[in-house]
Amino acid sequence: MRLSPILTLALALALAAAPAGAFDRPGVPATRTSDPLHIDGLLDEKAWSTAPPIGEFLLMAPRESQAPDESTVVRVLYDDHRIVFGIWCQTRRPLRASLTPRDQITDGDHIAVHLDTEGDGQHAYIFAVNPWGVELDGILTQDADFKWDAVWDAAAHREPDGWTAEIAIPFHAMRFPAHGVRPWRLWIRREVTAWNEVSVWPLYRFSEAGRIMLQAADLTGLEGTHSGRDLWVEPYVFGSLAGMRESAAPAGMTPWTDERTRKAGVDAQTALTSALTLNATWNPDFSQIEADALQIDLNQRFPLQYPEKRPFFLEGAENFATPLEMIYARRMADPEAGIKLTGRIGAANTGVLAVRDRGGASLAGSGAGFDGLSWRGDFGIARAQFPFASGSNLGLLVAGHEQPASAEGIPGRADSSSSNGILALDSQLRLSDRWTFEGQLGRSSTREERTFAPASQADSSYSDWIGVARLNFRDRARDIRFGWRTVGPDYRNELGFEERVGVTYRRANFGWDLFPQKGVAQRVTPRLDALVLHDRTGRPEYADINPNVEFLFRKSRFLIAGFHTYEEHWLNRNYTQERAHVYYEDLEWRPLTWTIEAQIGDGIYYGATDAESFLAWTETYEATATLRPSPRIAAATNVQHLRVARRPGSGEVIDLWLLGVNTNVQFTKHLYARFYPQYDSDAKHLDLNALVGYLLHPGTVLYAGVNGGFDRIEARQRPTRRQLFAKASYRFSL
Repeated sequence: MRLSPILTLALALALAAAPAGAFDRPGVPATRTSDPLHIDGLLDEKAWSTAPPIGEFLLMAPRESQAPDESTVVRVLYDDHRIVFGIWCQTRRPLRASLTPRDQITDGDHIAVHLDTEGDGQHAYIFAVNPWGVELDGILTQDADFKWDAVWDAAAHREPDGWTAEIAIPFHAMRFPAHGVRPWRLWIRREVTAWNEVSVWPLYRFSEAGRIMLQAADLTGLEGTHSGRDLWVEPYVFGSLAGMRESAAPAGMTPWTDERTRKAGVDAQTALTSALTLNATWNPDFSQIEADALQIDLNQRFPLQYPEKRPFFLEGAENFATPLEMIYARRMADPEAGIKLTGRIGAANTGVLAVRDRGGASLAGSGAGFDGLSWRGDFGIARAQFPFASGSNLGLLVAGHEQPASAEGIPGRADSSSSNGILALDSQLRLSDRWTFEGQLGRSSTREERTFAPASQADSSYSDWIGVARLNFRDRARDIRFGWRTVGPDYRNELGFEERVGVTYRRANFGWDLFPQKGVAQRVTPRLDALVLHDRTGRPEYADINPNVEFLFRKSRFLIAGFHTYEEHWLNRNYTQERAHVYYEDLEWRPLTWTIEAQIGDGIYYGATDAESFLAWTETYEATATLRPSPRIAAATNVQHLRVARRPGSGEVIDLWLLGVNTNVQFTKHLYARFYPQYDSDAKHLDLNALVGYLLHPGTVLYAGVNGGFDRIEARQRPTRRQLFAKASYRFSL
């Protein structure tokens, strides 16, 4: 495979560049205590006076390295079983926080501690709390991911001039070497949303290349601790009573069907070593207590993607991440059983996953070949990543999907067996204090065997390459990125997601941050983004030139305004398009926050033939609003509108509305009720979902709810689907 000039240059830089210098990091000791600590948010135990204070917080944004308007002090204690953070936050402005569901505190005031227990700067556990004592946890790699959950404790206490909090994290909630040669790393981040202020300790400088935890402080004094080898088991039971019916024109409705479901299963986790975790699941329950948000699926060239929400796949997900989206866990739609190993083996961050799946997932977006539904088969993934130098790493990924021929398979596919495998190498390199590089090269191999088919239908096999290279520059004001990606025409990955095959992407992005000293704007950033795609013959497939400007205003307002010039090839014609884009966000008034986004201008109506396709006038709008009449109630509204016409002001070819209102009432930290109606104007379908739940901690939950579906039949909205359901699970620690 011929390498792109950009990839060749990037590899040369990676090999020729001198290693980036290590950061001069501050340090703080954790203080051991044998006194009992009651986690109530009040820092009234004597032990807190023995721990040295961390109070040298500085602004990360918007005025980097300046002193914040509100002070913060943090102390660190530990005992045989846990590490505890005591926090005091001064408040000179009214608090902007609510009693929200767990993990939903980032739109208000909060403080987060980030712990890199490996000490290599590659990733960190996130533990955060808001002034109401609501917890948030996640994993920080290059970005923060808040889907990971652990069992730990936090509490907060509000006062007229500030608030205090305690965060207590059991050592067994984290994985770390028993006798690590490096100290842990600690980074603390406090956000005051009224003025867009983020203060941190130690200071994170945007101008320094690499991941955030490379600039974190050393947390010493924990050399004798260990994460333990605890075992937890989480059984569940689930039951539902469901019914469906269809219209029976012209006489009305058909009778209801009656379907009763009873399920039981179990998840388990244990620590094989202090740094290595084993998870297993049998007949896992992946019933969603919150439906996927509706997405526009009309006049779309590519399949839709949905976020992963299932606990078994979220645990240790960072161990499987690569520069390309090689793993899209929702391909494993209906697992019978699974086993997963994540953590550190020697110098390698490791992930191994094996799942027996019943099938039924869409394979659209897998690449070349069959794009119907999967059938019963097995998934396997193995991933290893080796950190080195200061913020660099080298990774290997091996993955496969086997589907044997079976009479129980998907109709039309039972006569076939298939195998699909991926082998990929990747690297992320910190070339200097300003430059970073990441790249990945992979190859897929696919084989289909017509086990029971006539001899005239031959077996087929094919393979191809995928590759990516990205070179990034960042200093205090400038952000410059170059990217190249190629996907071979026969590339296929049944565990990943790829919109197109047989194309090469080239991208360049330039941004310049300006920080006005006066006026209403805190930051102004002009940007230019350019993307060009060619097919394997070199023919241009798609081009987008997008100049835009970002404005960050002083009172929690944000604006992006820009213009797109497109050139897109569809079927046998090229279409030139121009489109304006604007996004506005207003978070100043806590009782009602809102956003609006619009794209208006040319677009393609994607018909089945050239004669049915045409250059259209398109309008896409999305508006969100969150109403908080009290700290315990939040109603999040989302409205999407797609309009496609032959010309401005003419009649619509497509006129689609999607509406949803997700209302949450939080009675306590643990008890809540949720009501979520969603409406699709094209299908004329209304979903009504409601539940009451009690979440003691992740894994221990009780909820009951109702789902209803309504369709327009004979000019009336009639019920066509109904379900009553309940689930209970409990996490036992052994």
